[in-house]
Amino acid sequence: MVQIERILCPVDFYPASERAVEYAVILAENYGAELTLLHVVAPILPSAYGVRVDLKSLVEALKEESARKLQQLSRKAESAKVPVECIVRTGEIHQEIKKIVRSARIDFVVMGTHGRRGIERWVLGSVAEQLLRSVKVPLLTIGRREGIEKVPLAIRRILVTTDFSEGTSEAIAYALSIAQECQAHISILHVLGNVGADTSQKYREILTRKIGDQLEKLVQPEARAWCDAKTRVETGLPFKVILRTVEKESIDLLVMNVHGKRGLDRSLLDSTAERVVRAATCPVLMIPPRAATRRKRRPARKVA
Repeated sequence: MVQIERILCPVDFYPASERAVEYAVILAENYGAELTLLHVVAPILPSAYGVRVDLKSLVEALKEESARKLQQLSRKAESAKVPVECIVRTGEIHQEIKKIVRSARIDFVVMGTHGRRGIERWVLGSVAEQLLRSVKVPLLTIGRREGIEKVPLAIRRILVTTDFSEGTSEAIAYALSIAQECQAHISILHVLGNVGADTSQKYREILTRKIGDQLEKLVQPEARAWCDAKTRVETGLPFKVILRTVEKESIDLLVMNVHGKRGLDRSLLDSTAERVVRAATCPVLMIPPRAATRRKRRPARKVA
């Protein structure tokens, strides 16, 4: 299974990031991992109206207040006996996160996402997307939507979706690992979205059966000793099928491998992942291509 030793949780003190801390504590407790809470104070520009401001004093005051708030959040980890470190930095948010990921050898990032004044671009267009471009570690996002006002007390149902593209094996590895650590049930879904209405029923059945066989092969034999993984193939518009499944089956965690749009460097995330992350009513774990995975041997535990 995958080994997670150091988890980073960037926080901006919005409700979504506070829920992200709770989720990060759950994962750190299950994996026996260390947790780092990070807040970045963004650069402050001099006033455009000519009003004199002591920027140095203002930044120091913001850092002190941020450190105090981080200490308050860290109590969630301390109560769960999770080793926790609080860091406050100044600079560009994604750059500082990237520095911490590399210098501290972070394995996993958990962060809250939210829109900025009605514009839902923070999730993909700024920090999260830039991290997925430059840092090859999994990124778990906790949104601000109604369905996830509170994170689950336990992760019991995991859905992993795949289109068999690059990153599939890593996504399956992380999904299985979290399922084992949290003693969760797991479903693996492929959505067949390009079968037209004029396609014969016989051809659809053959194609569905072949894809089902491919899905079964994604689960390693040793995982079968403890994991009752279900595989399924459905037809339809991929993002709609995924969101419907998440809602209908009360999924606690959705795992997706994400990849670039062919020929377009402006976005790492394909349109399906983008739509799902925006609308999902559960936390979403995005696995970038070539995500680093540390492996460890451990006794198997059967899911209850």
